[in-house]
Amino acid sequence: MQAGAGAPGPPGQAAVHVSSVRRVRSKAKRLAARGWLAEDTPGSFSLAVSRGGGS
Repeated sequence: MQAGAGAPGPPGQAAVHVSSVRRVRSKAKRLAARGWLAEDTPGSFSLAVSRGGGS
């Protein structure tokens, strides 16, 4: 029996999914640090409130 045999999809798909989630979360953290997103609670992002004066 292989590890993760109960997971749906082809072998290795779970690792790809986790990698994608980490990549998107990392980008969201960077956008939050730059003021584009607000991190309301850890891992929960929303658009930052506009401060006006943008182009």
